[in-house]
Amino acid sequence: MKKFIYIFLFLNMSALLCAQQPKADAKKTPGKEAAIQNVAVKKVTFNPNRRNPFLSKEEVIQIEQERKARQRKAAEEAAARERQLKAEREKLLKQKIWEEEMRRYPARAVMYKLHVDGILGSEAIVNGEVVSIGSKVLGATVVSITDDSVWFTYKGQRFQRKLPLL
Repeated sequence: MKKFIYIFLFLNMSALLCAQQPKADAKKTPGKEAAIQNVAVKKVTFNPNRRNPFLSKEEVIQIEQERKARQRKAAEEAAARERQLKAEREKLLKQKIWEEEMRRYPARAVMYKLHVDGILGSEAIVNGEVVSIGSKVLGATVVSITDDSVWFTYKGQRFQRKLPLL
């Protein structure tokens, strides 16, 4: 029995020594030692992709489905956050463009609020009020009245509002 244990320990120690020495050294050593060192030693490594042997196939499938569902949910949440951020950026960009436009052309703020309802010679109906040259409507001054339009000035800028076609 002792002989068997000694042989077993000797084989294990020689296998460990072969595994620890690099193969470049094995090529340098001549003779039988090189042949012993070139013997392939199977290394036991941990494989994280292997399934747990204590779980059944159904449990593994269920765990995998739950993992995929969590990944899908996380991806959907990330996409929703990205859409929300994009919408907020677009809203801020539109607001900045509008503010810049109002600085460059302040009459636009008033221009689209003025509606010409009718023209009666030298008077016009704007937003339901009868106005003439020199009158003010929403801060804009009536400059001239033509057959189909009314000219206004607002903060030094001149613009025209036409009578709508029927």
